[in-house]
Amino acid sequence: MRQSDTNDSAARVGILPYAVSDGLDAIVSEAVDRLRARGVKVAGLLQRSGGAAPGGKRAMWVEDIGTGQMIRLDQPRGPGAIACTFDTGALAQAAYLLQTAVESGAELLVVNRFGSVEAEGRGLRPEIAAAICSGLAVLIPVRASLLPELQAFLGGSATCLPASVRPIEAWAEALLLRGRSPAVVA
Repeated sequence: MRQSDTNDSAARVGILPYAVSDGLDAIVSEAVDRLRARGVKVAGLLQRSGGAAPGGKRAMWVEDIGTGQMIRLDQPRGPGAIACTFDTGALAQAAYLLQTAVESGAELLVVNRFGSVEAEGRGLRPEIAAAICSGLAVLIPVRASLLPELQAFLGGSATCLPASVRPIEAWAEALLLRGRSPAVVA
């Protein structure tokens, strides 16, 4: 994918394809911190992992960038559980926080993930669409296997970014900081 002109709203979307998410959350978090230090108004959700849950999975959390509020996205069901552990009530809370972030006056919206629920047409898709349609720059990590579904959803040219702090910063700065005086960071 390539970044096209600013008339294409998907051109303001940065996607972070990944195979294994180890370290990705720390990279996105550091990029957010650096951009905020430069004066970029960043809002949205950061993915966080908790301790090991039964069955070897890790607990899934999201953190609201603006308030620090944490929401657990999975339901602990015990060691014998084989059904989906995704908590739809928690997803609704996360969707509300993301919609509030879209309406907050932010310049950059971070979405914790475009996951299997979004690939199936549910989840945070309406909030992602609202952010894109509002003209916000949007950063979305996505598992590489779900990249085709995200590309189909976007229907336009987004920017594929490597999972590294500097390229994320450079992408956001190119979109958002042109013509601004740089913030002084001590």
